[in-house]
Amino acid sequence: MDFPKLSKSDLNPDQLELWDELTIGPRGFYTGGPDTRALPELYNAWLQFPQFGQLMLKLADTIRAQPELSAKRREILVLTTSVQLGCRIEYDFHSAFARHQGLSEAAIAAIGEGIDPPFDDAGDRAVYDANIELVKTGTLTHATHDAVTAAIGLPGLMQLIAAVGLYTVGAYSSNVA
Repeated sequence: MDFPKLSKSDLNPDQLELWDELTIGPRGFYTGGPDTRALPELYNAWLQFPQFGQLMLKLADTIRAQPELSAKRREILVLTTSVQLGCRIEYDFHSAFARHQGLSEAAIAAIGEGIDPPFDDAGDRAVYDANIELVKTGTLTHATHDAVTAAIGLPGLMQLIAAVGLYTVGAYSSNVA
């Protein structure tokens, strides 16, 4: 059962605030802009609990504003989490962004196939390995913890955990929606 497709005229004030956040400004490019009639499934689902949607957007903005996780490494996280959780729509959507941020075609394809991707950068490898371990086991081995903290530090590790959580919520929301 899908979430009902909501239009702007269906919304209460809290939902309308989230709708405007998603359609006006930089996110409007991805959602159809201020004249859109319906939001993509992920955001349409979040309209059912708009306060949660607002928190997820704030988390995304906060993660993006931190220097420890580069845009390339955030894209590794979203691609990997999406594939691991069976959310192909997010993988497909973010592949172009990953490419734009410098992730190789070979790495993008390997992540999409669920196989070990080739990385030239040890930090990218550490971020990927940490992502896989977190999604599969909910924790990190000592070796992975050491490698990822050497690459991005302890603040970066917490940002990675937050990003994996965010992309997990996104995958769950998209899969259910």
